[in-house]
Amino acid sequence: MFTAPVCCPNPLCGNHDAPAGKFYVKRGYYKPRHSHQPVPRYCCKRCGKGFSAQTFKATYGQRRPEVNEIIRELLCSGVTLRRAARVAHVSRRTLARKLRWLAGEARAAHDAFLDSEDIKTSYVQFDEMETYEVSKLLPLSIALAVRAKTGQIIDAQVAVMNCHGRMAPVAAGRYVKDKDTRRDACLRVMGSIRRVAKKAVTIATDAKQAYRAIIRTGVPNATHVAHKSRMKSGGFDPLFKLNHLCAMLRADLARLSRRTWSATMDRDFLQDHLALYIAYNNGYPV
Repeated sequence: MFTAPVCCPNPLCGNHDAPAGKFYVKRGYYKPRHSHQPVPRYCCKRCGKGFSAQTFKATYGQRRPEVNEIIRELLCSGVTLRRAARVAHVSRRTLARKLRWLAGEARAAHDAFLDSEDIKTSYVQFDEMETYEVSKLLPLSIALAVRAKTGQIIDAQVAVMNCHGRMAPVAAGRYVKDKDTRRDACLRVMGSIRRVAKKAVTIATDAKQAYRAIIRTGVPNATHVAHKSRMKSGGFDPLFKLNHLCAMLRADLARLSRRTWSATMDRDFLQDHLALYIAYNNGYPV
């Protein structure tokens, strides 16, 4: 079902900003390859610009818009990129482009959601989870913030971290040491928390000492509650929503699963994948 155009797509035309009445005339139809459903064409009376009902849609210019939703569902349901491309009958290159585009739409939807009044909260849980890029010698950190009352994800930011433990000497011999960006990622998450926080907001974390200074810098008016002990068997988990979110991420994003052959090969794609999952988890359409 197509709606009538509201303006001329030509930014130099007077009907672009202030269209006068029925500023267009109909100029037939065309049938796209993916659906063969007739799409009406129009022509602006003032500038003669030709356009169609598809011109004003976010999927304008896409050859396979019908696979966007299935790709979104697959990538947020524990399916690898290769298998998602096979199920959707597209190439891996097309799937990568679709992931980039879907992530951009998801970010726009999430920004609008953060600016609305629907997610205002007084209690947030914050922590980091670890994964890797290419191999475990190149670890990554994901800073996460979740609204504990509803489980809505406030933000998720990927950061580079240095390899530690027994594998640190091996990593130093194979790869150039990158700058640790975990603090910057945490501060970006704190910026998102500020957008949704009420005047009196509490941020709950584990006992990591660095979080106190990060919260004091990012959200100065917040009350920081650090839980020093982990949940005992059968006991109450003070960071349940956050730990539950980490478990869902490892189950729903194949690249984050433990003991898997599927791994992140590009940290930027991991950030895009997380943006898509935030929109999927929070329940607003992309």
